[in-house]
Amino acid sequence: MIRVSSAGVGRIALLCLVLSAFPNGVWGQEARDTVQLDDLVATATRVPLSLESLTSAVTVISGEELQARGIRFVSEVLRDLPGATVVPVGSFGGVTSLFLRGGESDYVKVLVDGAAINLPGGSFNFANLTTDNVDRIEIVRGPASVLYGSDAVTGVVQLFTKHGRDGVTVEASGTGGTFGSRTFGASVSGGHGDGRLGYALSASRFSTDGTAAFNNDYANTAVSGTVRAALDQQTTASLSLRYNDNTFHFPTDASGVASDSNQFTFDESLALSLGLGSRLSPRVEATLLFTRYDIDGGFDDRQDHPGDTLGFAFASRRSFNILRQSLDARLNVRALPSTMITTGAVLDLDREQQNGEASSNFGGGPEVTRFAPFDEDRRNLGYYVQALVDLPLPASLHLGARLDDNDAFGSFFTYRAGAVYRVSPDLRVRASIGTGFKAPTFAENFADAPFEVGNPDLDPERSISWEVGAEHTMWSGRLAVWANYFDQRFRDLVQYVFSEPGLPNYHNLPQALARGIETGVSLVPRAGMTVTGQYTYLDTETIDPGANSSPGTAFELGKPLLRRPAHTLRVAGSIRLAGRSTLGVNLNHVGARDDLAFEGFTAARVKLPAYSTLEVSGMVDVLASRPGRPGVTVTLRVENALDEEYDTVAGFQGRGRVVSLGARVRF
Repeated sequence: MIRVSSAGVGRIALLCLVLSAFPNGVWGQEARDTVQLDDLVATATRVPLSLESLTSAVTVISGEELQARGIRFVSEVLRDLPGATVVPVGSFGGVTSLFLRGGESDYVKVLVDGAAINLPGGSFNFANLTTDNVDRIEIVRGPASVLYGSDAVTGVVQLFTKHGRDGVTVEASGTGGTFGSRTFGASVSGGHGDGRLGYALSASRFSTDGTAAFNNDYANTAVSGTVRAALDQQTTASLSLRYNDNTFHFPTDASGVASDSNQFTFDESLALSLGLGSRLSPRVEATLLFTRYDIDGGFDDRQDHPGDTLGFAFASRRSFNILRQSLDARLNVRALPSTMITTGAVLDLDREQQNGEASSNFGGGPEVTRFAPFDEDRRNLGYYVQALVDLPLPASLHLGARLDDNDAFGSFFTYRAGAVYRVSPDLRVRASIGTGFKAPTFAENFADAPFEVGNPDLDPERSISWEVGAEHTMWSGRLAVWANYFDQRFRDLVQYVFSEPGLPNYHNLPQALARGIETGVSLVPRAGMTVTGQYTYLDTETIDPGANSSPGTAFELGKPLLRRPAHTLRVAGSIRLAGRSTLGVNLNHVGARDDLAFEGFTAARVKLPAYSTLEVSGMVDVLASRPGRPGVTVTLRVENALDEEYDTVAGFQGRGRVVSLGARVRF
């Protein structure tokens, strides 16, 4: 394990600020345009390509759209995606999961400017990821382990930070709303030298009293920044970071009952990406990217009052530190005019530390139990190759393969192949097949506690997926219709099994499937007006439940997977009025889905009813920005405008109507 001190990180950052590169190549552009990627997509292939050239299902959300709708958290826009289900637990700040195309909630790789911010083993809490300083979000649906390794089983979500243009732009903003919600933010961006240097920095603070009657405060502080430079005609450089500090108070137990007056969770994280990229020749480009993600956090539940000294764990605390570091070196080679070859190697180093204690009193007086400290690390070395081939016909092939060597589970091979055929300028069809994998968590491999013993012999969870899709545009591109069919098989899912003391509790057992249809339509009746609709049908099923197959478990033979609705529907529209204001409406319908309701140490499978929520948003440019005069924009957003009552998780009610009014000043 490579360990870097704080001072060492500072020296590396300073060095790489001079010798670093934008992590997504610049192939296909003039050298002086090294940061102009607005019309291209990089996440699906790690080579900037147009959406029409991709064999994957990809959605791109611009920072302008996020700002126009007043969206603060990434989870709020991910729930609009086809094939996606976002599940928050409780109020603002409650654990928020993304289920993409029926996969597990730890099957999506999350990146910020190339830096992976999942925890080892794939889990990620979307509750704290904000849209501050975001230029665009790219979402790939389908397996992407060939390029991104573990966790990219059903997709990838990547945030790209803004980069500054020539001149200087300063913004300040503030919002206030229901549940005592308030936000303050500021940003500065700029550059010079005809785009050869750009920077963007932002900071914000969001806080709320929460939806519960007590102990439900949430606070989120976010700082983001990037510096990008073209060092010469062949070399680009960048430094990107994103810092978050969060505290979430919650009164509920596992069943959703409000019973605790002072428990809370906390975490502080920093994602950093540094790199070096250069065009070595007209046919060869090299990129070196170093990323680091460091997160400290924990859980604190002290005595509610001096008399709270009875029962199991009447007071407890836990803390953890997770460090993820990665070094990725790759080459893009234009082997032929019609063929691009990408080859690379990546070294991943992960480390996790945990400790804690609990105080219990069963009548004989308080006793303190200290949990066994947990300190483990592992290394992964991956090699990957990808070929992007334009055929003589109006078609393209995307082929890729990867070999990972992990010191926890050994060697693992993945592949992906895709093709797109342009039947006409207005109609294209595509098909792909691929595999994905997810490494076990540290606890699943190495835990050593009375009721939790890890299994070092676990295999990674794996999948094989295929899909076909078609997209057709009409009326000079003003009407677009599209549809995808996908089929995924998951196996070797890790399952907790009750075992004799000292024996492993985790085993590769269950198998499941997820298949479905995504379809949608987009219409632009006139300039400045857009209407969209999309529908997803999802069929999930446990086909091998493993050892724990009794009722009240997550995997029951023939039953749907938990928290995945069979039907989701979205209808949205936006219109630009008089060139100064924008009005948008967004209706989301989430169908019925299975969940587990907990009572004590038992659980029962229940069916959560379907629900629909309506969002209304508006933005008015009160003053246009001119030289010597700031621009002023007022925003209004109403979430769940009809105040629908629904449960996101069994026992946990979704948020009611949330009204936010804000203003932004731009200099």
